[in-house]
Amino acid sequence: MHCLITGGTGLIGRLFCAKWLARGHRLTVLSRSPNKVHKLCGESAQGVRDLQQVEGPVDVVVNLAGETISKRWTTARKQEIRRSRLETTAQLVQWILAQPQPPSYVLSGSAVGYYGDRGGELLKESSGPGGGFSAELCKEWEAATEPLKQAGICVGTMRTAIVLSTNGGALAQMLPPFRLGLGGPMSTGEHWMSWIHEDDIVGLMLHAIDRQLCVPFNACAPEPVTNNSFSRLLARALHRPCLMRTPAWMLRLMFGEMANELLLASQRMEPRTALDSGYSFQYPTLEKALAELLDHSGKNGASGASSKTH
Repeated sequence: MHCLITGGTGLIGRLFCAKWLARGHRLTVLSRSPNKVHKLCGESAQGVRDLQQVEGPVDVVVNLAGETISKRWTTARKQEIRRSRLETTAQLVQWILAQPQPPSYVLSGSAVGYYGDRGGELLKESSGPGGGFSAELCKEWEAATEPLKQAGICVGTMRTAIVLSTNGGALAQMLPPFRLGLGGPMSTGEHWMSWIHEDDIVGLMLHAIDRQLCVPFNACAPEPVTNNSFSRLLARALHRPCLMRTPAWMLRLMFGEMANELLLASQRMEPRTALDSGYSFQYPTLEKALAELLDHSGKNGASGASSKTH
């Protein structure tokens, strides 16, 4: 099978590319730096700068493109976050619809931000969207693939939770202070965190492709935790105290609007579609996920450089 992926050089993209190539499939990576694709995504991956360079036919499209949202949101930054997702998706949709033999499956990104700040409400795929910049962005991002559905193409929409990895993302940023014994909850710590192990996000993506999941699905582990629990379990796994608590006012001072929507928002997701479709999580509990990641990280040095095959 031939897969075209956008966002292939990002954290999730790199993990997916390795697994896809390990299956013996063909891979094309749309990238602004196609010369880096071999190093980041695999020697047999083909990097292209423009969709017109893709040598078809393409069986599967995976759309993960988008600037990181984990930097302070200035007006210009928010515009770039939005543009990088919506314009890329619109161009991809236009290209797909123009193909004489369109792909049979499209997996497009979205995020936990779709639901907004929802307290302790259990969020299934049928739950409506929330409010705020993140929720509006995700709604527009998901709506951008509507023309594909209208054309009869199977589209899966992946609402991704916090991806746990020592090679990037939230956990990698949290580890230095926690290893120094300076880690702890944010604000009251009562807000819910939905998360997923790096191996399970890729496993779920491949499951969605294999099963042709033509619906939105929550990409999260079946055991969400509060920020208090997350902090306590991470500190315990590192054999460090969990005494420091960062007040909400300090987070808002440091990160502005982003603090309310990314750091303090409460999102208690359930992967109902994944479970009902037969996906079996390798790391269903946070304790098991942290044990694997930190054990592996320790064996590969403090940098967390990964040598395991995903």
